[in-house]
Amino acid sequence: MIFGFSSYRVLRKLALPDRTGRIARVIAVNIGLILLACCAVELVFGNWFLPYVPPQPSMFDRRMVFAQELYEPHGEVIYVRDKYGLRGLKDPIARVELVTVGGSTTDQQFITEGETWQDVLHARTGIVLANAGVPGMTSHGHVLALQDWLHRIPALHAKHYLHYLDVNDAMLHPFAPAKDGWAQQLRPRSAIWLALTKFRLQLAGPIVVNHAAFGWGARPGPWIEAKIDPALIAHYVEETFKPNLRRLLDDHDRHGESTIFVTEPVNPAFVRREGETVFAALPGIAEWAAALYPLHEVTRDLCRESPRCRFVDLAGTLAFRPADFYDVVHNTPSGSRKIGEFLAHELAFVRLP
Repeated sequence: MIFGFSSYRVLRKLALPDRTGRIARVIAVNIGLILLACCAVELVFGNWFLPYVPPQPSMFDRRMVFAQELYEPHGEVIYVRDKYGLRGLKDPIARVELVTVGGSTTDQQFITEGETWQDVLHARTGIVLANAGVPGMTSHGHVLALQDWLHRIPALHAKHYLHYLDVNDAMLHPFAPAKDGWAQQLRPRSAIWLALTKFRLQLAGPIVVNHAAFGWGARPGPWIEAKIDPALIAHYVEETFKPNLRRLLDDHDRHGESTIFVTEPVNPAFVRREGETVFAALPGIAEWAAALYPLHEVTRDLCRESPRCRFVDLAGTLAFRPADFYDVVHNTPSGSRKIGEFLAHELAFVRLP
């Protein structure tokens, strides 16, 4: 009996590896099947064979409604992106004359359809334009937007590109140059990533946007002189900013397009300039504010090197009130209207034969 029990234990121990192996094989087979199914879904529904890659496809080809509480009067904001990822385009894409490229101040997610500065510019001039703003875009993002997206859209042959820039680059100056990782390259093409993102947005329910939700409730305090280490900003300019702007100019030249660089304004309640001295009303934005103006000057100087470039110093020319902004850099409808009307005068040449 003892011998039989011992033999059973030995045999059981010897059988364990076989059992573990069978379980491992079952798990491996199931993982393989799941991976094959994912590959099939990606090949059928993904964007792997599109000629262009929108930077944020989860926001494209969709209509969103926000309950806006960022500025008065509160109300609904309607935000629409077409199948190309463009906003504000009412005409056939082949008729587009001007494309505006930039970050959130170009996108204007919380300004309703018909009231963005692009809408105002179109209403005043008749220029057929497309809004290609993507939140967070830096000069590096402008380059990628042309190469991976805008210059690859079929039938888009705009002869003028307006780059609204400097605000996001001023935030990046203390850091290493932005690099595009493999995840950024893959996600815009992935059907599964896109589906999960849309599902998450659906679960979020009605979207209410206000200062508390985004941490934009800061109020200006005592003015302090904004300073920055000249070596720090010079390094960013030489290593990142200038090369990116030159790549933009070269890319547009190769396509026979004109480049329009426009400087972004800031809320005068938070930043002001007196001669060469910059003042900030929040300690946390002092270095950023001081970095803005050197970038404006670099943008102007590089534009002058190219015969097909036009520089528009909107930030240094157009007067704003605090009510034209709902935070440090983003405009209310009154600010967007001022920008659109100003650019309507500056860009009259776009309609010339």
